[in-house]
Amino acid sequence: MLDVIIIGAGPAGLSAAFWCDELGLDTLLLEQSEAIGGQLLRVYNRIENYLGLKAQNGQELLQHFSQGVDSADFDLWTSVEIESVDLKSRRISLRSGEQLQAISIILATGVRRRELGVPGEKEFAGSGVLDSATRDRDLVAGRDVCVIGGGDAAAENALLLADVCPTVTLVHRGKRLRARRELVESLQTNHCVTVFTESVLTRIIGNT
Repeated sequence: MLDVIIIGAGPAGLSAAFWCDELGLDTLLLEQSEAIGGQLLRVYNRIENYLGLKAQNGQELLQHFSQGVDSADFDLWTSVEIESVDLKSRRISLRSGEQLQAISIILATGVRRRELGVPGEKEFAGSGVLDSATRDRDLVAGRDVCVIGGGDAAAENALLLADVCPTVTLVHRGKRLRARRELVESLQTNHCVTVFTESVLTRIIGNT
């Protein structure tokens, strides 16, 4: 029986683990991925709005957050596959068959980037289907590109790509973009960007 089990080793999970450790609680931190950090591992742009810290990207911010993990007393398990979580009995079943129980369970699972779920998406991942204009725009410089989505991330990626690509087509299923007003205004005045609303991507087609 543990005092605390924390599910998710992103910023929230790490913060909780350090606090529990400081309080002298017997704590286990579980992470599905091989590495800690959560969404920080997929943030490639500068981070300037975190209180007290600035970083070139998510990896650099993670270095600050993860200092002291090796010397802390809490246990950290990575590559953990959870079969089920019973919050009433505070019991966690792992795919390996192991059963874990604690006085308290903290869910710090964060968010997961939503997939489109269309044919071709997984087949061309990393080979034409990209998820960061900051990281990958040099790979598509000079080419016509398409961005799917209507929120801040989609608008920011479209504007970044418009600096190096002849045409950027933004496809959004809703009637209006959800992005911040200033981003939408920048899209509307950028001659490289064409926006299709009320449009749904159904398939990604290619060869290599």
